[in-house]
Amino acid sequence: MARLLTALAALFALLMTPASAQSFNAQEQAEMRAIVREYLINNPDVLREALDALAERTEAQRWQQIKSDPRDFTMGPADAQIVIVEFFDYRCGFCHAALEWVTDVARTRRDVRIVLKEFPILSEESMEASRAAIAAMPQGRYWQFHQRLMAFRGELSSARIDQIARESGIDVTRMRRGMSDQAITQLIMDNRAHAIDMNNTATPIFMINGEMIAGFRPEELDRRLREATTEARNRRTASR
Repeated sequence: MARLLTALAALFALLMTPASAQSFNAQEQAEMRAIVREYLINNPDVLREALDALAERTEAQRWQQIKSDPRDFTMGPADAQIVIVEFFDYRCGFCHAALEWVTDVARTRRDVRIVLKEFPILSEESMEASRAAIAAMPQGRYWQFHQRLMAFRGELSSARIDQIARESGIDVTRMRRGMSDQAITQLIMDNRAHAIDMNNTATPIFMINGEMIAGFRPEELDRRLREATTEARNRRTASR
């Protein structure tokens, strides 16, 4: 850690704002660069440590943004120590298959928060269904609508989306009026940017406490959920 701090302190001096850097003459700046270069050549582990620390911080920041977006639909306690995120598409067969697993966790695990992220990538039908679901969210029937859309097998035409919305207790006229809101477009774009940032643009994408599981692999999801449960229990024990 001391080596890392030494290198970072020198690098900070070199990366100061131009105004501050003026307090060092050309010779002093050259000497600092030489010191840093020599240090990193002789101690390459320091650079690796710094890069690893940066990667960890970046991952933590990304996870915080993904799990805490107030625009997404969530179930479970806001302060849950276990958070499951799903990126999904209503036309994705594997997402359809995952519905039972997600529903079961929501029903049986009161200590878990589930975050559903609309990620329509497969077709125009997918996009229209996602826009409808997001637009219907203020009506308080999103989960019912989501389940019916995800359980539907067949063409998701506009008429079918409206029918499923009505069956879910949603005011379709109000929903349709809200679907053109630019905020919905922005949410979908932001979700897509997160997926691209993770180098994964297929569906579904699950994340459990920051660990990504691509595709619907129930055994892997169950394993990670058990691990997260144990980790949460250990944290509670340690805090007593």
